Amino acid sequence: FFGTPRGIIFSTVLIDLIGFGIVIPLVPLYAEEFGASVIEIGLLTGVYALMQLIFAPVWGRVSDRYGRRPVILGSLVGSSIAWLLFGFAPALWVLFLARILDGISGASYAAAQAYVADITTDEERVRGMGLLGAAFGLGFIIGPAIGGLFAAMDPRAPFILAAALAMANFAVALRRLPESRVPGSRTGAQQSRWIALVRAVGSREYGPLIWISFIGGLGFVGMESVFALFGNRRFDFGLTETGLVFMYIGIVAAIVQGGVAYRITARVGEWPVLRAGLWITAASLILLGFTTGLWALFPVLALLALGSGLVFPTINAIVSQRAPDADQGGILGVLASAGGLARLIAPIAATAVFQAVGVSSPLLIGGLLFVVCGVIAAMPMARRPAVA
Repeated sequence: FFGTPRGIIFSTVLIDLIGFGIVIPLVPLYAEEFGASVIEIGLLTGVYALMQLIFAPVWGRVSDRYGRRPVILGSLVGSSIAWLLFGFAPALWVLFLARILDGISGASYAAAQAYVADITTDEERVRGMGLLGAAFGLGFIIGPAIGGLFAAMDPRAPFILAAALAMANFAVALRRLPESRVPGSRTGAQQSRWIALVRAVGSREYGPLIWISFIGGLGFVGMESVFALFGNRRFDFGLTETGLVFMYIGIVAAIVQGGVAYRITARVGEWPVLRAGLWITAASLILLGFTTGLWALFPVLALLALGSGLVFPTINAIVSQRAPDADQGGILGVLASAGGLARLIAPIAATAVFQAVGVSSPLLIGGLLFVVCGVIAAMPMARRPAVA
């Protein structure tokens, strides 16, 4: 398997996401060592999402014209340089520069999706995308654990390790990753469909799901953005404890997405699973905001991982089922853009609320946002697509 193009792209994404998972939970506390305010920490997270939102379509067009391989290789080099900058930053502005560079170069996952689409048949594509999803989940399980352990030795060590992994990944991909398509432009055809695809936001088929993805993304990413600060203020967590807590969340989510969600969905269907996941996530975020003891923290986090593990994969599955084959990529791209916009807004808004109102406020607001999502999912128009 690992000698095939599919295995190599799986390894590429896995190693890339391990590096990403190593550092992301640690960024807020690391930035505080440079005197960053809570608002600046939110901006530090948000600027990465902004760069990805701007440059992901650019790299998509570049990969269509010149091939997937150059984009994947370039993104790995860019990520390595960015993490080295972050690890050896002498001042806060260099941290911002590093996050901007990493956001610009962070196109490897999108390019990897295109790569898998190139090398699989229609029948194999779902399984191929599932492999990428597994790599994504494994990266977020392994990465935070490694990051937490290395942070105990030296606060800069996780960032240097992430850079080293990216460069090792580049070296392997340079030698063993073949190009998946003959270079040539097809951007015109994609651009001609873009306006029609954007209209999906207001449609009965996809609109409710896209709004659930966006609003739920605001709540969940907001929690992720402030959790390190929340854990530090309420439980005196440092870099190591924060990394290990994120590993715990990742393990539970992987168990849910790796088998539990599939079995439940096969028995009761996607919509009941989605509605249950939304209400579980809403309840767990609200409970988390009121949690003051470690004895309660880990059961609540398990509940949160269960709920979110049911919600987001199920949204993707429903949208994929409703979308015509010719527009699968485009509709899923619109869904991804909604998530990207949430990742831009949520860190800035959550840290602002954290500073202005209190440590629990972003979690409680996140819970209320999922209540809104639960109401949307309960509407008959959301469950029944429009008849063509």
